[in-house]
Amino acid sequence: MSVAIEALPWQDHELGSMHIRKLTGGEQAEHVKAYQENYQIADGFTLVREQMQTATPIVYPEMNSDGYVGVCFAFADVNKTDKQIAFPHLYHEQMNVTNGYHYPEQKHNALNKPSYYTSLQFRPEYLLALHKQQPLPSWLLHLVDGSCQQVVTQIQVPTSLRELGWQICRMPRSETLSDCMRIQAKALSWLAMLLEIPEQMNRRHYRQQDVMIAKKIQQAVNIIQNEFHTELTITSLASRVALNECYLKKGFKNETGLGIHEYLTEYRLEQSCQLLRCRPDLSIKSVASMCGYQPSYFSQVFKSRF
Repeated sequence: MSVAIEALPWQDHELGSMHIRKLTGGEQAEHVKAYQENYQIADGFTLVREQMQTATPIVYPEMNSDGYVGVCFAFADVNKTDKQIAFPHLYHEQMNVTNGYHYPEQKHNALNKPSYYTSLQFRPEYLLALHKQQPLPSWLLHLVDGSCQQVVTQIQVPTSLRELGWQICRMPRSETLSDCMRIQAKALSWLAMLLEIPEQMNRRHYRQQDVMIAKKIQQAVNIIQNEFHTELTITSLASRVALNECYLKKGFKNETGLGIHEYLTEYRLEQSCQLLRCRPDLSIKSVASMCGYQPSYFSQVFKSRF
């Protein structure tokens, strides 16, 4: 048995610049405790904090990017495993960075254990205005410029920043305007600390990330060369090498000089030429099939290329 997150009996109310969402009583909420606060710190700058504990798996719908850039921490029982939680990329020792999520329906299965989540969410225009006054860290500016879509990555940050995220998660629920002000002050401290993260730490992160991505690109190349005769998609390749599609496409082009579809086509045609030269006994139809093509389309692509 499971329950959809939006089917739960939520109750909403406002307190100053804060929107509070919590569960009311009822059969569906009997085994679920959930609470969410959204603080509008400034136009385009929001703090979100959530708590969740459930004895029933919670089903999350597919979500699309809402046009924001976010940094977040998620905390949970150390004994949880990635298989027990809905979004394992959030439960990481480093700070998560994203420009929106897009994932298939998943379940929160970490039963009877509290989970905490807190996030700073920005509209790109807010960060660009901030960048004019004080340079943004390179990893944050990279997401704001719109050069990559639907990224979830981790950034190495000082321990003090993670401790601040945990403090925000554990602060009591807001009952008064003064409670709101204290949490808003913590959000501003978080933003200030982000702007002060040493740039050399960011460079070290990207060097490590570049090496990791290069290895995964080579894995994708190997898959194409070994399985060129099968149906291969960018989505399936990204899943198999555990790399975001955007990073896969960009990294593949940087490493090979070709897009993934271009590389696959070129490799298939190279193999077909070898077969035509070395196996004159094979029919065009057989060569096409062995290289992953329908015969009529193979003739069209072959003629266009050669």
